[in-house]
Amino acid sequence: MLPGRSLPLPAMASSSRWTRRLLLSACAVLSAGLPTLGTAQPLTTTAPITVAELPTPPAPIRAAELMAPDRPKPQGQTQPVATKPPAPRSATPSATSSNALTADPQAAEARAAVAKAARAARMAEARAADEQIMNSRAADSRPAEGQTACADHEPASQPVLDALFGGDAAFTELARRSPTEAFRCSSLFLGDTALAALRDAVPLAPFDAIGAADQLSTRPGGEEVITRALDLGLLTRSLEGGMPFYETRHELRKRLPKTDLQALEIRAAKALAVSLARDPAGMAPKIGALLDDMVDDPPADRFRITMALSSEDLLGLIARTGPQIYTSSLDGLVNILRIQLKLEKRSFLDLAREERTRPLWAEFFVAAVGGGRAASVFGTTPAIARELMRESLRALLPVDGKPPAIDTAVVIGAIADAMDLDSAPIRAALEDELAARYRAAGEPSAKTAIHEVAVRGGTGDTPARSMIGLAGSLHAARLSGRPATPAFEAERFPQNHPLAALPVLSGERLFRNGLNVQRMTFYDDPDGRASFRGFLRHHRAQGWALHAQSGFAVAISPERNGRRIVIVADIPGAGDAGRAAAWDWMTREGLTPSIVIHRGHSYHEDATMTEIAPGTALVFWGSCGGHTRLRATLERAPDALVLATQNIGVSTVNEALLGIMEERLLTDGAIDWNAVWKEARGRIRDRRFASYKRPDQDSANLAFRAWQVQTASH
Repeated sequence: MLPGRSLPLPAMASSSRWTRRLLLSACAVLSAGLPTLGTAQPLTTTAPITVAELPTPPAPIRAAELMAPDRPKPQGQTQPVATKPPAPRSATPSATSSNALTADPQAAEARAAVAKAARAARMAEARAADEQIMNSRAADSRPAEGQTACADHEPASQPVLDALFGGDAAFTELARRSPTEAFRCSSLFLGDTALAALRDAVPLAPFDAIGAADQLSTRPGGEEVITRALDLGLLTRSLEGGMPFYETRHELRKRLPKTDLQALEIRAAKALAVSLARDPAGMAPKIGALLDDMVDDPPADRFRITMALSSEDLLGLIARTGPQIYTSSLDGLVNILRIQLKLEKRSFLDLAREERTRPLWAEFFVAAVGGGRAASVFGTTPAIARELMRESLRALLPVDGKPPAIDTAVVIGAIADAMDLDSAPIRAALEDELAARYRAAGEPSAKTAIHEVAVRGGTGDTPARSMIGLAGSLHAARLSGRPATPAFEAERFPQNHPLAALPVLSGERLFRNGLNVQRMTFYDDPDGRASFRGFLRHHRAQGWALHAQSGFAVAISPERNGRRIVIVADIPGAGDAGRAAAWDWMTREGLTPSIVIHRGHSYHEDATMTEIAPGTALVFWGSCGGHTRLRATLERAPDALVLATQNIGVSTVNEALLGIMEERLLTDGAIDWNAVWKEARGRIRDRRFASYKRPDQDSANLAFRAWQVQTASH
């Protein structure tokens, strides 16, 4: 979602439970770094962690021991995770000759058994330590035990719970009134009566019956229910908007004849196009989430759902979902849009000018440019590229004193990014158009001048001119020796609209008395519990000391160059009580976090936002689309740097980046983004890392700071 712009509610409000699952799980599954969608298994707070031969942690370090002499001592004591010291080494030489081993195979076998037992003991200790921390939540915040869940690992709804206690008659009524829920939770209802009710419910919800095939196929008579649902006529009549076909496509491919599958898919694509035309705002998020869900499907299958869409529909789909979907989904949609434009003998310039698509051009421009597709949009003809830049500026910039539809900093950054092209002729055309628009904005009409000069405090510098000027300054800073056009140079953008200096993450900002304190938030959902366990596993392997408190955990690094890192982390399930306890402990210890790290889904971001203080130096949003929190973050901490992704927050990427930053903090006492990003590019192979924004080069970050400085100066 674009900062400062209200987009339609996601499709999770749909009556289709498969659509709800798709939208809620797409980010959760991928953020855990799993290889394929739909394979995530439920995680509970007591599930064991598989750890491979972790070294024995050092003796626990109490927080009081890390404080300078003049720092207040804690009133309470931490509860160190119980660990055993390494067993003393035997005085017997470890090396044994091959002759001795051959001569005494029983002794060699015994030694191997002892080593295996020692490894198992270390693994058991690691699991026990994790459980000790996981179980140290505040007592009043523990979730209720024995919550009923359906086969999709989501809680049973109230009607399902009522049917569980109401017997066969109640389930029969549930299957009649809410067949979707009946099929979703069919594994909870066994017996012939329940099966008969499901069989009778097939005509009401055949796609839901197919979606429950894994549950039904394992029970006697279940295959008969599935077979009844596979009737082609019944499926065709139940396509609704086309989404049910795509939501159950994998099961349909396994069970339908190829000719029937193709016929049904053609009808589904047409139904989807009709639904999108009828309700573009409601359907676009569903289609975007579906494309993301199909990330591992062959491209021909993945994007077939868009083949029936016109260029106008495709542009609207990109405009409404571009900043939210995977880069690969955006790339595919832009490629298909280019093909469709050729088939229709039209151009991007036509779409920017036409009545139906012109209102969405600003959103499309930001999505396409932000996704790295500016070259595809502007093409190879300088004259057409300049015309398109003119139309784009007209759509993006405020008119008659009205604020832009999209956040000002995002607009400034997108304009600058659009000009950062490898093609010198196209770049020159865009530079010339920007310079011309800048000059024109300096001579507003009488009507506009009266209003906008008043807005700008009498300076005569209109908001549109200021935005263009800052975009020009950003572009000039990135030229890196490449020549700009004379018209662009003549406007002296860097001198007239200087960029604000970025804060530096120096040792003075990050450390106090040799301690770097970080606040890390986790939340009580499957992804949060998995991330927390990964956090424990990683830091134990690095030799950090782990301490458990009631409701939170403290991880303390080994000392290096007179420096340590202290991470105060939430324990999933501890809730507000655990968070309050963490802050009470930090207050007693005299600790103030300089870094705040969000390790949860985007819908938990508001809770983490309260952790950010005016003096916070760095905020790491590990959630999906965390980049949309840029403005809100900088409003709370004006001198903070923000590291976030425009797309999917991936647990493995987050852990790698955080590990690299921890190394830099301990080794250098500061964070050098050149060094961090160089190492990250060498270590992180996940393609989704490309969507993470380097804090010191993020266009929106730079533009927001520059805009703040410029508006404050007037």
